[in-house]
Amino acid sequence: MLQAIRDRAQGIFAWVMLILIGVPFALWGIQNYLDSGKERPLAVVGDRDIFEREVNQVYQQSLANLVGLADVDEKQLKQDALEKLIRDEIIAQNAEAKSLAVSDNAVRDFIQTLPYFQTDGRFDKEKYNIMLSSQGLSSAQFIARVRRALLMEQYQRGLLDSAFVTSNQLETLFRLKNQEREVEYLKVPLSVSTRVISDAEIEEYYRKNLSAYQIPERVSIEYIAVRLEDIAKEIQVTEDDLRNLYEEQKASFTTEERRKVSHILVTVDSEGDKTAEQAAMTKINQIRDRLAKGEDFAKVAKETSDDPVSAQNGGDLGFVSKGAMEQNFAEAAFALKQGELSEPVRTSFGYHLIKVTEVSPAKVKAFDEVKDELLKTFQRNAAENKFYEQGQTLTELSFEHPDSLEPAAKALNLKIESTDYFTREEGEGIAAEPKIREAAFSEDVLNGRNSDPLELGSDVAVVLRVKGHEPAADKPLADVKDEIIAKLRAEDARQATRKQAEELLREAQRGVRLPELAKKHGMQVFKEPNLRRDATNVSPALANAAFKAERPSTERPVISTAELENGDYAVFKLTAVKDGAAQGDPKETDAARQFLVKNTAQREFSSFIAQLRESADVYVKPETED
Repeated sequence: MLQAIRDRAQGIFAWVMLILIGVPFALWGIQNYLDSGKERPLAVVGDRDIFEREVNQVYQQSLANLVGLADVDEKQLKQDALEKLIRDEIIAQNAEAKSLAVSDNAVRDFIQTLPYFQTDGRFDKEKYNIMLSSQGLSSAQFIARVRRALLMEQYQRGLLDSAFVTSNQLETLFRLKNQEREVEYLKVPLSVSTRVISDAEIEEYYRKNLSAYQIPERVSIEYIAVRLEDIAKEIQVTEDDLRNLYEEQKASFTTEERRKVSHILVTVDSEGDKTAEQAAMTKINQIRDRLAKGEDFAKVAKETSDDPVSAQNGGDLGFVSKGAMEQNFAEAAFALKQGELSEPVRTSFGYHLIKVTEVSPAKVKAFDEVKDELLKTFQRNAAENKFYEQGQTLTELSFEHPDSLEPAAKALNLKIESTDYFTREEGEGIAAEPKIREAAFSEDVLNGRNSDPLELGSDVAVVLRVKGHEPAADKPLADVKDEIIAKLRAEDARQATRKQAEELLREAQRGVRLPELAKKHGMQVFKEPNLRRDATNVSPALANAAFKAERPSTERPVISTAELENGDYAVFKLTAVKDGAAQGDPKETDAARQFLVKNTAQREFSSFIAQLRESADVYVKPETED
């Protein structure tokens, strides 16, 4: 179950785990300050309050995922973040009401696989305790949070995994997917406008579209960065330290013994049947007698083994490690010398004769081979405690002195660094990080306060403040005049092209054939007798328009237009629709079924949660309320 959860760790579950586990570590102990006072909740679900800081955490994560996209509605994004928290709380409360449960072992196993608590791929209890301590959380409190998140996943999977699709739905999907349409069309090339644009037009366009001609708001920042790498470099390491670490981690530098094994299998026809057991034992002993007399193992395996796959290869199973086989089989195989034949070995499959044909002994990398790796590991491990301590100090001092970075820099012996100006959308150096830009343009920071601590990855913590701020400003008309002229002429060209396409469309609808229109206007007619949805030899815009059009009748073909990606227009005639095959090959059918099941499940789940939302006891603070 845990592996399935990890494989599907996306959507609701992923960001729940982010908030429960990831985000708090980015904030260290600051919630101890934030939790003080009488903060009013933004929403209440049952007896659970949802506060603004929680909404901001989800909002910031969503904003980071949308970096590079224009026209992000921040207000809507925050509203969506609040709704996500409300929806998740509804799910959690309903899961608890259904008396669902997650075992202690499941919670423990899941926590031990989280990367936050691992060192060199293994659960590190010391790191676990340090991280929880930095949050002021007890192990019991953290386990309760993880248990709740796993409970929500269990509840959702129970709903999502119940979806199914019928054969008719699959057939309909394939008929539509494989459908072909017969299309004839001509292209109307984009016109060229050389019209003289008056100063009055230019000025009017400039005034109406002033927001498009702005120098964007910019800031420069100064910041303190606590870097695990820098702390690690200062750690002094002795030869004895490295040799002790080498001995502790020797297993990770060891390649275990592997053996190339061949076998002959005689299966037992009926478990617990003494007669069948005796017959199998008799047969395996007869085979061993043949081998003892010198018959070739590979030849005998091909003739007698009940393992059809290995029998074709003379019984060869290739190289195996001890942990990859059943215990009885492994113990026998690893007790043999090379070339030696085993006595009959009983496993859940039946009786085996085992022969070891090659031995690859265990190998341990020498100390000198891994010395550099050990040095980095030792320094990093030794630096982690100091890293979290410095992160705590950074959090406390930047909060206690919100108008300066000097006290924190002095206490930590760190340099205050700075950046050039950057915008909300892009920056260089540390400002290339979305989290940094988001914090730099936040209201508190623009008003002269230090930012909250920001975690960049798992090994850098930053607090920043604004060094310089340049508000957005209008570009002078003279600087954008040529650009406006080009836009107005481009619009003239589009309108002229559209007008010509509409005139040709009217003629075609009156019965003039497309070849005649093409000849009259010096254009070319194209035919696609078997146009498919995924066609690559025609414009996607044309294919999309052709497949959106209604089915034509024999007496009345469908004639329409489509604006193409390059500004050209197409006037097309749809004359026939041919439904595709109602099925695909097994692999394609399975993929289509999974696609339909997933979409059906998501729709049903969303509908179910919407119903729960309507009937739930939910209060949302009005925007106008203080």
